[in-house]
Amino acid sequence: MIASERKLYILQQIHDRKIINLKDVARTLGTSEATIRRDLEKLEREGKLVRVQGGAALSEGTENLFDPGELSMSAKERIRHREKSAVAAAALAAVEVRDGQSIFLDCGTSVAPLADLLLGRRVHIVTYSTLVLQRAKRPLADLILVGGEYSAGHNMLTGSLAEKTLQNFHFDHAFIGCYGTSLQTGKCFQRDMASTNMKWIGMEQADRKYLLIDDSKLEKNGLYSFCDMTAFDRIFCNEPAERPEAPEHFCWVKI
Repeated sequence: MIASERKLYILQQIHDRKIINLKDVARTLGTSEATIRRDLEKLEREGKLVRVQGGAALSEGTENLFDPGELSMSAKERIRHREKSAVAAAALAAVEVRDGQSIFLDCGTSVAPLADLLLGRRVHIVTYSTLVLQRAKRPLADLILVGGEYSAGHNMLTGSLAEKTLQNFHFDHAFIGCYGTSLQTGKCFQRDMASTNMKWIGMEQADRKYLLIDDSKLEKNGLYSFCDMTAFDRIFCNEPAERPEAPEHFCWVKI
């Protein structure tokens, strides 16, 4: 990951969590602690954060300096890639997906690794995510990309046309991602309404629904609560160092 993308990720975490741990950031980004330390020093000089022992905290008066949409999708794909890939593999191993079945794949980097595993299967895949399309080199799967208004920043096609088209499908399985979750309130959050509408429709048209997240999404509130955790048959998440109490349908993935 290039320096500008690292800095945007750091600002995103500061924006969301108010304080970050240097070791955790280095581990997540797969880079050295010395590199992250230099990034924090530069951002502190720019007045965007304050360094503290072992990490950094939100600088007073900087609440609105960061636009989460600035972080490119390619950068997001590389963040916690190991965890996301493990969660996707565990979800497919636990869910009985048979040849000929229809599958809805949500947008986002938590669901995209699942496409790598499903495109080689004789199934029907419907999605509005161009991340899935980018993975389709010579697929065995029947891949249907729902057309609509293209958002380059989110790698997705949305809008009224996409929503109306999606309502005509039936899915055996729907795999959903989200911006964040709260175990305390049992809510799932998203930041934009365009993808939220597509999630709703995909879930409504599916017999079984699954949420795929990594542990950075735990206790992370977003702009909009789009559903309760109880809406999913199973929730797959990598197991953090300190596993919190969670509903019975939570499936912890050991890495």
